[in-house]
Amino acid sequence: MRLLVCNDLHLKPDASDHDVDAMSVPDGLDAVLVVGDLTHRDGPEDVQLARSFVERFDADCPVFYVPGNHDHAPMPTQVVDAVPTAQSGHEAVLELDGLIVVGWGCERRSLTASLDQTEFPAIDARTAPRGERRYAADQAAADVEAACYDVVTDATTPEAAADRLGIRAANRPAFRRAIDDIDTTYERLSDLLAGRTDVLVASHLSPFNTSFDRHHSKGTREEDLEDLHTGSIALKLAVRTHDVYGTVTGHSHAFGYDTGGEDGGRPHYLNLGFRGLSVVDVDPAAGVFSFTHPDAVR
Repeated sequence: MRLLVCNDLHLKPDASDHDVDAMSVPDGLDAVLVVGDLTHRDGPEDVQLARSFVERFDADCPVFYVPGNHDHAPMPTQVVDAVPTAQSGHEAVLELDGLIVVGWGCERRSLTASLDQTEFPAIDARTAPRGERRYAADQAAADVEAACYDVVTDATTPEAAADRLGIRAANRPAFRRAIDDIDTTYERLSDLLAGRTDVLVASHLSPFNTSFDRHHSKGTREEDLEDLHTGSIALKLAVRTHDVYGTVTGHSHAFGYDTGGEDGGRPHYLNLGFRGLSVVDVDPAAGVFSFTHPDAVR
């Protein structure tokens, strides 16, 4: 499958730095995956702008529009309703010839991590010296992922996970709420993935604890958070526990490509970064997952 994947374009009706009409469409596309934040807002003019982008593609090239937090559901539905070859990708499935794409998008603009590590001193990497914070953040993320994996797979209890992570008694209620939220989202994703093989997940949120999963905002407080992993824990766990060939994601505005521990490097994790636009070739049967660098198609 030859896919055009784009994420975090943040198009604006009044801007002149990204001309939709002048966009070059690569030949031989099988589908287009919009992985959120196509536009920067979700007003009427933004809906029209997003629709003009979707309409740029041929009738035999389906467009799968996964909502981001800037163009959260139900905006993509408003965009694609008038385009017969396009569909909203939130909690949806796109069946291509030889490839199944499962979409997971955003339902609101404001995003808060299910498990905010800054609420729990034992897993807050900011307690480490500045020069050691990235390493501490990676270690904390690995510990959190392992503990949450054991909870969703019923290998341990939330209370035992809290003990393992050193969560203080005063923070246990907040930790339990976070685990419940992760488990609920994990079950929703599992319902989409169950019984499917070699799935490509198209999600606006990046999987937790990947190289490109970092806090991306700017400002004094945000700089204090810059090393923390803030992606979706539930998504990462769903990928680990189901037959997922790869993910294409956005939100973090950081380009990155990671591979898993299975033969052939699966699962593949790709984020094209801010204003990412790339041709991605995916063929699970042949072990193919390749892409052009975003700068090469601009």
